[in-house]
Amino acid sequence: MGKKNKMKCMYCGRTFFEGQGVTIVIGGETFRFHSKKCALEFFRRLMERIPPESALPAAKSLARELEEAIKKKEELSAKKF
Repeated sequence: MGKKNKMKCMYCGRTFFEGQGVTIVIGGETFRFHSKKCALEFFRRLMERIPPESALPAAKSLARELEEAIKKKEELSAKKF
């Protein structure tokens, strides 16, 4: 069994082994978090710093995509008589 690399959560500083936690890559930059809670807190703070005129169109577009996916899933799972 190979030696596992230790990683460090960039939000709280806790160490964890490679393959655990949450890893997110944005524009070639890697961000590692030991838990989804730390990743969520990072994104909350990140979104506070991004100007609304930049983030809002992307958020609305993603919301529409997710709504459409849910609608299609509901249509497929609906009983047909």
